[in-house]
Amino acid sequence: MKNYWKKNGFYVVLATALVVVLCISGIAGYRSGMKDKLAAENAAEFSEAENVPKILAESMEAAAANENKNGASAGAANGNAQEANAPVAETFGEETEMVWPVEGDVLKPFSTDTTVYFETLDQYKCNPAMLIKADVNQEVVAGFGGTVESVTEDSIHGMAVTVDMGGGYKAVYGQMKDLNVKEGDVIVKGQALGNIAEPTKYFTEEGSHLYFSLTRDDVPVNPQDYLA
Repeated sequence: MKNYWKKNGFYVVLATALVVVLCISGIAGYRSGMKDKLAAENAAEFSEAENVPKILAESMEAAAANENKNGASAGAANGNAQEANAPVAETFGEETEMVWPVEGDVLKPFSTDTTVYFETLDQYKCNPAMLIKADVNQEVVAGFGGTVESVTEDSIHGMAVTVDMGGGYKAVYGQMKDLNVKEGDVIVKGQALGNIAEPTKYFTEEGSHLYFSLTRDDVPVNPQDYLA
């Protein structure tokens, strides 16, 4: 037996070491493959989720058009009275300066000309908004005054507030919770809107942040061009 180990011990140890290395490599490869698979699944779900609001918006527009057609005459007088009593919000313009909605570094810049890398999706994508790094529960304020057009929630940007600031400009504040405003509210610059929530599953690697977008006549513009 001693002679056996003396002659073959080195090869036994070497073979054992090779088996261990192969096992470790296999485990590492499996984990890497699972991570890539999860990123691919998230990217596919992200693309599908991006199309859902468009489909819903088209359905809602069609329903609204039909409702307006059927009830236009009956609601005209009441609508005019409400419009006369409605408060007038501030009006946004090209020279307007907004306050930063949260204090934090720019996590992902606005970019519609070049792509930006998103870690969770493991993809390069154009970014029609800016992501501002913020802690969970950090307060979010209105960059400018206006009227809350809608409060929505989806799988991509979580709970979001859209503010019509006038002049064709709208701002969207996403990845939020504990909202202090509701649809129809007239708000002022610097007013508290709510707090930062945990990031949705499509932004776990990026971490908690505020999704902040700005559009003019429904075309994305760079929010940083308007921030003081």
